[in-house]
Parts: sequence; C-alpha cells; structure tokens
Amino acid sequence: MKPEVAAAKYEFETPVTAEMAATLNGRLLHPVYSTFWMAYHAEVAARLAIEPYFDEGENAVGGVVEVRHEAMAAVGDTVRIRATVTEVKGRKIVCEIEVFSRSRRIGTGRQVQITMANKEIEQLVADAQSRINADN
Repeated sequence: MKPEVAAAKYEFETPVTAEMAATLNGRLLHPVYSTFWMAYHAEVAARLAIEPYFDEGENAVGGVVEVRHEAMAAVGDTVRIRATVTEVKGRKIVCEIEVFSRSRRIGTGRQVQITMANKEIEQLVADAQSRINADN
C-alpha cells in the first residue's frame, strides 16, 4: 500500500431510486433511501478511496461496515457519499463515512478494509470453496 493512502478521500453522488427504498422481502416499507443502500454505498466509496494506492499484486477485503441513519432522503432525491481515510494501521485501513442529502447530513459511519496480497485472497477463496465441496 502506498503511504499516500493516509490522505485518501472519495466522494460520489447518486439519485435515490425506487430500488433503493426500504423494503423487506420485496414489500415496500417506506419510500426513502434504505439503510441497506447506505451501507452498500459506504462500501463503494471506501473501496474507491483506497484502490488507487494498491501496490502491484495487492488488493483488499472488507472487514467492517457500520452506518447510522440520521435522517431520511426520499425516492427522487440525490445523496452524496463521502469516504475519508482516517487510520492506516498495518494492513487495516479505516474510512469515516458521511452521507448527505442536499446540504443536510443524513448518515455517518465507518468502513474497514484489510489489505492482502492477491495470492492470499485467492487462497482464502479457495479454502471457502473447498468447505462447500467437502460438505457435498
């Protein structure tokens, strides 16, 4: 991991679509931006913040995602998601997350990624697959 990752940030906007509404087993609960989608967008922003700083043959896996939904954004609104690297400790990279609707903050959180060599990740994936194959 390149040391410049310690100052990394990534921000993007996305419209809140009907697909992003709060649902449970296909049943619409509320026509607003769901916590599920906020968590997904936190993962996306954090990942895109650090990707430019990977060394050759390096990648990362998610370890933690936490979000706190503070206010609603209706379907049809636009949300802005910002990830800012706040800690780099060994292989662990922590991003603080902020989510805004217009000029109002509607969510906060953090996302943690662990950097690894591609070969290490490939071995972990193979191990997971072998457990499935062993059970069949």
